[in-house]
This record gives sequence, structure tokens and C-alpha cells, in this order.
Amino acid sequence: MSILDRIRAHGGEVTRDRHRISIRRGRLSDKALAWVSAHKDELIREIWPEYDDWLERAAIREFDGGQSRDEANEAAYDEVIAYV
Repeated sequence: MSILDRIRAHGGEVTRDRHRISIRRGRLSDKALAWVSAHKDELIREIWPEYDDWLERAAIREFDGGQSRDEANEAAYDEVIAYV
């Protein structure tokens, strides 16, 4: 069972706004939320398959392109979405 399926089975919900995710906890315990937090990258990959492409492009823009992290993240998001 995927992480997303487990969250949903406990009444939780995951939403994505651009490159950020948020979790509505439903009946998830604090321990379960801590586990989800520790596996956040896996969860993001489940709901957004382009996540790794976005990470790579944002890093290139930040470190090689000299953009701030926020600028790099936003520009990389726009770039990745344009190819979906």
C-alpha cells in the first residue's frame, strides 16, 4: 500500500500547491504524522512524478545560475510544468 493510500485510509488528505505539499491529518496519530514527515520525499514522488526533475533544475538554477532558492524553485517549477 502506498503512503498516499495509507493517509487516505485514515481520513487524511494530501494536496499539492505548485512544489509544496500539505497534509490534512484526518485520524492520523502524531506518530503516524512523524513517520510521514520522515518519508516526505517518497510521498511527494507518489503525487508528483516530476519531483526529481524539479529538484535537479532548481539546484542548477540556484548554484550555477546564482538565483535565490525561492527564485530557483519557482522558475524550475514553471520549467518542469511546461514539459508535462
